[in-house]
Amino acid sequence: MILIAMWLGAGAAMVYLWMARDEQASLAPAQPAPGVPIRAEPGTRAAERRADLPVAPPEEGPPTTFQADRRHTGRSPFVGPARPATAWTHETAGRITAQPVADRAGNVYVGSHDGILYALTASGRPRWQKNLGGAIYSTPAIDDAGNVYVGSDAKVFDSYDRGGTLRWRLETEGDADTGVTIAPSGNIHFGAGSDLWSVQPDGTVLWRFRSGGKIFTTPVVDDDGTVYVGSQDDQFYAIAADGEQRWSYRTGGDNDGSAVLGDDGTIYFGSDDDHVYALTRDGDLRWSVDLEGMVRAPVALTLDGGVLVGVFGPRPRLVALNADDGALRWYFPVTLSGTRELGIASGAAVDREGNIYFGAHDDYLYSLAPTGELRWVHEVGGDVDANPVIIGDGTLLIGSDDRHVHAIVTAE
Repeated sequence: MILIAMWLGAGAAMVYLWMARDEQASLAPAQPAPGVPIRAEPGTRAAERRADLPVAPPEEGPPTTFQADRRHTGRSPFVGPARPATAWTHETAGRITAQPVADRAGNVYVGSHDGILYALTASGRPRWQKNLGGAIYSTPAIDDAGNVYVGSDAKVFDSYDRGGTLRWRLETEGDADTGVTIAPSGNIHFGAGSDLWSVQPDGTVLWRFRSGGKIFTTPVVDDDGTVYVGSQDDQFYAIAADGEQRWSYRTGGDNDGSAVLGDDGTIYFGSDDDHVYALTRDGDLRWSVDLEGMVRAPVALTLDGGVLVGVFGPRPRLVALNADDGALRWYFPVTLSGTRELGIASGAAVDREGNIYFGAHDDYLYSLAPTGELRWVHEVGGDVDANPVIIGDGTLLIGSDDRHVHAIVTAE
């Protein structure tokens, strides 16, 4: 065990980095990070203006990260099922609220509340599994070398190679239960407790940014490395690539809805104050819309840049908004009781033809046409909190409270 502790001046906090060793593998040591700061105040970068920076399109490929890419658009380069049929399921011993991811070979990785990270073949057969010691809410991320990064509520964050050998482990002091996002630099970003972490692929901790509350949203990473993340302190943060706060924006409730970076650089996210917000890269409000229900689902984008928002009760529905002014395009209701605690927590996936896929707390997976009409509905046996994803052969993957990963294909 390696303990790294350096005082950064009067009143500074100590940072701990632990490295765990797999009992059957010799780990490459995580590199020391002397002087790693825990930052919590705005830095000198707060005055920089960034609204007019161009936005690079996401790289096409399999869904290796939360909501398909580091911008969290939810867009897939593949076409999803036209009519639903179950190709296979894989049972775990706990609920599945994390999104599955897939590598270029079609292998599937998903975490369960049973604490196990499962690696499956494209046909659903087990490859390997790892016990992280606590419920896994975290959506893994896969880098270009095939390494997998994932956290758990055992307050650990792990990296495994494609064969399942543990490369390194960090102890995070808080539940590491957000999705994982990889920056253009290759650095890894995730939330644990009230901290946003930035870690190099070899396990070196670069920095931690401390918010005033629990972080339960998966960070979005911009082209210049700026990270956008919401917190339960009613703040939404922009953090520069070096860990300094650029700005924060206060909402009227917990911010548990993961954001999306739009095609023009606008940042969209939802909040427990029933609103969805559109901010510039400089933290200025473009618009906000009251949707009369909590917005805890990740916000996604239609093919033409429109905004897709899942809403909780008393009127649970998927809403499509104009990107430029927040005006309503259409909405699709789901049948649930009027409680504010149920609705749509699943982020939408959008296929190459613009078709939309999402789950709800009514045990169903839905597909809509780009204009909001129902294409099909498919029962999965439990509430759907996870985001669906589409892999290269057109199979749609979704986890459910019924403890299964479901692979949905086009019915013959």
